[in-house]
This record gives sequence, C-alpha cells and structure tokens, in this order.
Amino acid sequence: MSTKIRQKDKELSSWLIFILPALLVVILLQLYPLIYSLFLVFQDWKLTESPEPKGFIGLWNLINIFKNDVFRRSVVNSLIISGTAVFFELIIGLSLAYLFNKERRLNSIVRTLILLPMVIAPVAAGTLWRMMLNGRAGLVNHILSFINIHGPNWLADPQWSLVSVILLEIWQFTPFVMIISAAAITSIPKSLREAASIDGAGRLMTFKNVDLPLLAPTLALTMIFRVLESLLSLDSIYSLTFGGPGYSTYTLTFFIYNEGLRSFNFGQAAAASWLFMIFTSLCIVWVFRFQNKDK
Repeated sequence: MSTKIRQKDKELSSWLIFILPALLVVILLQLYPLIYSLFLVFQDWKLTESPEPKGFIGLWNLINIFKNDVFRRSVVNSLIISGTAVFFELIIGLSLAYLFNKERRLNSIVRTLILLPMVIAPVAAGTLWRMMLNGRAGLVNHILSFINIHGPNWLADPQWSLVSVILLEIWQFTPFVMIISAAAITSIPKSLREAASIDGAGRLMTFKNVDLPLLAPTLALTMIFRVLESLLSLDSIYSLTFGGPGYSTYTLTFFIYNEGLRSFNFGQAAAASWLFMIFTSLCIVWVFRFQNKDK
C-alpha cells in the first residue's frame, strides 16, 4: 500500500515540476488576455479620449460594430478572399501533387521551385507583388502588353485590387497544399489502384472512387488550416494594398488592426475580435461535423 502511495506522490511531484509551469505560462499568455479582451467588449474605451476604460456600456460595442458599414464590408471581403483563394489552392495544389508525384530528378527541381513562394515572408511577398502589379511600370502589365492585352490598374481599381489579394494568396500558399496532398497521395496503397484498374476503371474513375475518398480527411484538414490562416492574414494585405483603395480590400483582421492599433478604439476592436473568434470556431465545428457525417 505504501509503495502505491509513494508512486502516486512521485507522479504528483512530476506533474507539479514539469506540467504546472507550462500550464501557468499558457494561462498567463493566453487565458488572461482572452478574459481581458472579453472585459473590454463591454467597456467604453478609446485611448485618444481616456487613459483607462470609462465604464460599462453593455452591448453597445457589438451594436455599433454591426452598424458599421466598414465592418460589414470587411466580413464580405474576408469571405470572398478566403473562399476563392482556398478553393483554387486545393484544386491547383492537388493537381501539382499528382503532376510531380513521380520521383524524377526534374520533378524534384520543379517541386523545389514551386515551394519558394511559401518560404518568402508575407510582407516581402506583398511588397514584391505591389511592384509587379504597378499599373504603369509593373512586370505583369509589361508582359501582358507583349500579347496586345492592356493590363488593368491592379491596385487602384477596387475590383482588381481584391483580385490582386486573392492572386497573392493563391501564389504563396498553393505550395503548402501541394506538400500535404503529395504526402497523402504516397500513403494510398498501390493495390487499391491496381484492383480498380483490373475492374476496368480509368484514371478519372480511380481518382473519384479510390483516391478522393482516402484523400478527403487530409483535404478537409488542409482546408481548415488554410481558411484560418487566410482569415488571419494581415501582413500581406498591409504591404500590398493597405486595405485600399478606399475600403475595397479591408478584411476582418485589417479592420481589427485599424480599430485597435490606429484608432485606439479598444472596445470596438475587442468586440470585432470576439465576433471573429466565434465565427472561426463555428466554421471549424461545422467542417469537423461534416467530415464525421461522411464517415
């Protein structure tokens, strides 16, 4: 009996020594700011007017957020950018994974070149694309002129600026989807494809009935990662368009940044942040439930 008690004491002491410090760090660095931001949601605090919160104002921050036209436009822009970019990233990334799946020297070189955009810092990528998409001296319009196409004013036109952000997202993060998809493809047993081939299935039918069901969990998880990362994207938009022209490329993260760190309206920024967190959490829950239904 005493041996068991000693063993439990050792386990408890090990837990206190190794796990408790890490738990305290998590609480201090994550839980406390989260609770404090929730406190700010119900406070009237604009740093330019007062050095500390003025007091409890109930749900007025949330009400004002929903009345804000810029916020509503930011939500729509975020959904358009994330939905469109992730959709094309999944298609192009999966196609590239199949195209360069075979182990050849040329394929290895091409895969390495395709991965280069992913390792570039988003701020640097945004700056690079801002120079390339310059309406007068940009490389993209210069190339288009060779085939007698008059390129648009990418970053000065509200519609084309949104397209520019989407193109940047696709260019930079398609390699991530390709890497994950390539790893998932190699894990598919060859015997399943051979069995499908013996049954007379072509490549398209084999992909539809064999590969795609096995790749679906990986693609769903990749989609979650990419949607979240795309929704959280700030630095690339900051360096490419700075939310402009006007509010045409404002996203939720850029709106929160503008409210909190430029206008110093901490109550509004906290309210927008919590709405954003609730929305993304619901999206994750929906994707996992949808995935479990398929099983």
